Amino acid sequence: MNEVRNRRSMKNSRRRRVYLVSASLTALVLTAGGTAMAVQQTKTTAPDDTTTVAYGKRSAYPASDGATQHVKKKHRKKRATTTPTQTATAEPSASTPSASTEPTEPTTTAEPTQTTAPAATTKSASTNAAFAGTKKTENWTANVSELYTKYERGGSTVKGGVSDSGATDGKAVNLTIPAGAGSSPGNAAELASKEQFTYGSFSSRVKTADCSAQPNTGAVTGIFTYGNDGTDKDGDGLTDNSEIDIEVLCARPDVLNLTIYTDYEDSTAKSQRVSRIVDLAAGKVISTCYYTDFSGECKEVLSGTQASPATVPAISGFDSSKSYNDYKIDWTAGGVTFTITDSSGKGITLWDYKGPAERIPSRPASYLVNFWHTSDWAAEGRPKSVQSPTSPLTVAVDSSVTQALK
Repeated sequence: MNEVRNRRSMKNSRRRRVYLVSASLTALVLTAGGTAMAVQQTKTTAPDDTTTVAYGKRSAYPASDGATQHVKKKHRKKRATTTPTQTATAEPSASTPSASTEPTEPTTTAEPTQTTAPAATTKSASTNAAFAGTKKTENWTANVSELYTKYERGGSTVKGGVSDSGATDGKAVNLTIPAGAGSSPGNAAELASKEQFTYGSFSSRVKTADCSAQPNTGAVTGIFTYGNDGTDKDGDGLTDNSEIDIEVLCARPDVLNLTIYTDYEDSTAKSQRVSRIVDLAAGKVISTCYYTDFSGECKEVLSGTQASPATVPAISGFDSSKSYNDYKIDWTAGGVTFTITDSSGKGITLWDYKGPAERIPSRPASYLVNFWHTSDWAAEGRPKSVQSPTSPLTVAVDSSVTQALK
């Protein structure tokens, strides 16, 4: 029943998309279900050093084109007749002071000590010896990044190097959606990693938007991995969808929605996914289920290693909009672990999923943080929380860390 209330129209709400755009590209050929569609793309150079791309119908997934693979998030809502505009900030080729890479010593299991993050942030970067790749940190001390592309859609804005006393180094990046924001991730403020990963550790220190003055607002903060090239390599009849989500709905900043996808078929909205909902302020696991569609029907109540830990301790007064918290995803072939480190440095495992291989993503994915308005995904116990913002809302990201498996 909780899933029915929370995601009763999820085929219209959980649409996030990544557009990794090559400036020299004038047309994309998108393939979905064997149907090819060409999207005419126009590029203009704006005075503020941005690249503006007008794009047409976006209900298909593009085929892979190697290093410049274009990844689009699934669509579960009828397209509008107007063509929105997406702006991607042009990034410099030179290294920026806000980004850093730290080689991992293969013989050491502890993280290097020369990090600018406090103890809580250090814990968010995996100390699991399984992750031996170079740790890459973006502290957002500047408005540009060598590691991430910024996307502004539907009037949303993304601004780095913003002074913030709560940030580790006093600087953060703000993801802002405007008053009256259009619904769907097509209007999201978004950060997307330029690198794709097959397994890895991903964390971001985030303060979600404060909706206390407009409590019925529908807005989603997403911290997630995502990859979908439109193919079905596992041959199960559904398009492969490599996705791991941590999501917070603005109207319930005390509740975390955790989801792992392996498949999603756009034409039928059929999926393969497992999901857990946690009320962290109350220390309550609301549900842990396996789903195959968006009807709200839990096909299997998970137990054992698919539902570990069985209980989650409460963080008294937890409110993700009042302070920074570190959210982490550890992804391996054997499972996915979700953890949070709160502002006091307290670390909690939210879900340590160890399930069948077919329920664990194995395809490449980018790492993203985004913020968008939803008009049809109401927060737990708040059925009216789908309204458009009456004033601008902002999510702040202090830092993000990625570390490949090897």
